[in-house]
Amino acid sequence: MSHQIHTMNVGTATVTTINVGDVRIRLADLLVIPQEERTVALMAPIEQPARFPTQCFLLAFKGAAVLIDACEYTSSFPPTSPYSLPNYELPPDLITQLHQQGVKPADITHVIITHAHFDHYSGTTIERAGQIVPAFPHARYLLHRADWELPNMQQALQDHTSPQYRTLGVLHQAGLLELVEGPFEPLAGLTLLPAPGESPGHQIVRLHSQGQTLYCLGDLYHDPVEVEHPTWMSTWAEPTQTLRSRQTLAEAALGEQAQLCAAHIPGFGRLDLVCGQLKWRSLLP
Repeated sequence: MSHQIHTMNVGTATVTTINVGDVRIRLADLLVIPQEERTVALMAPIEQPARFPTQCFLLAFKGAAVLIDACEYTSSFPPTSPYSLPNYELPPDLITQLHQQGVKPADITHVIITHAHFDHYSGTTIERAGQIVPAFPHARYLLHRADWELPNMQQALQDHTSPQYRTLGVLHQAGLLELVEGPFEPLAGLTLLPAPGESPGHQIVRLHSQGQTLYCLGDLYHDPVEVEHPTWMSTWAEPTQTLRSRQTLAEAALGEQAQLCAAHIPGFGRLDLVCGQLKWRSLLP
C-alpha cells in the first residue's frame, strides 16, 4: 500500500488523507457473511490476507484545521496484534505528516472522533516530559456521547493506566472533550451525522461547500466489498443499525453525487449504481 498523500478539493475546502500505517486483514475473518452468499467466486478474493491503510483526514475549511480521527500506529497495532505486518517499515507518524503539510499540532482546531475504537483516537494524546498531554492543545475533541457512556468504556476510564484513560480520560480531565449527539454542526457546512452500528456512537462527517459534498465515513465500510454487499459487516457490528446507516448514506451520497473517504479504503471514491447494484468507484489516479 502506498503512503502517498492524496488531496481532494471540495468547494473551498481541501481534504487530505494521512495514512499512518498499513494493517493486514483477512476479510473472511472480519466479516459476517450470510451462508447463502458464500459462493466460491465471492469468497476466493476475501480468503486471502490483504493490506489496508489506517487513514486520518485533514480538512482545511473556513479558516479551521479539522482532523478526522487521530491514530498512533504502534499503540493501536503492536507487534503482537493479528493485524500487524511482519518486518513492516512504518511511514512517518501523524504529527510528522501534519508538519509535512505545513500544519502544527497547535493549528488543529477540531478533532472529530468517528467512534471509540482505539485506532481512531489513540493519537489524541502524546507523552511529553513524562506526562500524557493532549496532542492538539487548542482543539475541541468531538466524540458521540453513546460511545463515551458504554459500560466497558466507563469501566476502563476508572483505571488510570488504561489506554482509554490515557487518551479520552486525559482529554476529559483537561476539559477538551466534547460529547455530542447528532446531527451536530461544529462549523457551518460541516456536520456530524449519527451512523450507528459499528459502535453505538459511530458518526460520519458531511462536508458541503459551494455545491459540492464529501462524506468521511469512518468504519461504515472497511472495504468496497461491503458496498456491493451491504449485509456483510464486521463481527462486532449491530446488524440492523449498520444496514440502516449504510442505506441512509447510500441514498444521500447518490443523490448528491458526493465524494467519499473511509478510514481503511485508500484515498477517495464515490458510489455508483450499476444495474441496480451499488459499487465503490475509486477516484485515485
